[in-house]
Amino acid sequence: MEITEILNKAREFDKNGEQKKKVENALRKLEQFLSSYPFRKSPEQIDLLTPEKLYNPGEGDYFFTWIEHKLKDLGHLRIGSAMIWENARDNIGLFKGLLKKAVDDSLTISEKVNANWEDIKFFGGDKNAAKKIIWCYNSENLLPIFKTEDLEHFAINIELDYKRESLKTRGEEYEGLSVGEKFELQNKLLLDFKNRYSEFGNWKNPYFIRFLYETLQPEHMAYPPVRTESKPLQSLGLLYEPRNEQELVYLFAKFHQDLGFPYIIKISSEFPDAVVMNKNRERKTIEFELFASNFKQHGHDRLKCDFIVCWEDNLQEEVPEKFPEIIAIKDLIENLK
Repeated sequence: MEITEILNKAREFDKNGEQKKKVENALRKLEQFLSSYPFRKSPEQIDLLTPEKLYNPGEGDYFFTWIEHKLKDLGHLRIGSAMIWENARDNIGLFKGLLKKAVDDSLTISEKVNANWEDIKFFGGDKNAAKKIIWCYNSENLLPIFKTEDLEHFAINIELDYKRESLKTRGEEYEGLSVGEKFELQNKLLLDFKNRYSEFGNWKNPYFIRFLYETLQPEHMAYPPVRTESKPLQSLGLLYEPRNEQELVYLFAKFHQDLGFPYIIKISSEFPDAVVMNKNRERKTIEFELFASNFKQHGHDRLKCDFIVCWEDNLQEEVPEKFPEIIAIKDLIENLK
């Protein structure tokens, strides 16, 4: 898209002010979060975090419910499964050390992202969850875009040559940069672009990002998802990413223990597709769907199913109350690499 066209769209963006209201409300929530968890100002309070304060489903004010849900309007986070939060809670000492690095102003953004988050299962890969946490404590200097591919998508579409910038400022090929270095570089380029044009005026960073996602929507956000190609998954024994439920079930069989289901009681072709046992030896039911949206389209009774195991969570809207918990295998794989 031409820069002039982007700037014209910026002038017309959010005429009714609805997006601005959402961002303002979300920023007030961020202030509440920082008041409850003021770790940048008082890092010593990190040592007071208890497992229950970190992750406690059923309670409304634990740390990770802010990161994933309450601050969703300031940057949506696709984590694949709540197991990521359980793993952090079960390794709370390790997580506290990483959180101290996330709020340490003596460290660069890349150093914060490049900390050993992967030592907690599902915090690795593109480190999206870590980036969301880091952003919450550095929102004035960062954009709430957590997927590297989204940062690259926006840079390409507004004609920012991040590969040349990498050579110029870091003396290294972009492909050789770490996850944190890419995050830091892309943020600088996009923020410089934002500050260069008067059309973006005094836009807050989350408001600018809403504009980018609405104007230059990445393919993975399309509904239904755009499948331009099937990507290889040879490392998992599947030549390409799953294209049907049977291939998805194969991947679930490889990951069921990592997902907190040590035992499979049965798998069938009737709804719900599977009965499993969780770590507490409780029986749980699962429905397999290639995309999470298929569950609603098939008219399944959400009260008779505990989990939807899918390849991709493509539900853009808020899910209904008492909806099954969604486990997205694609996000989990990305968080393991």
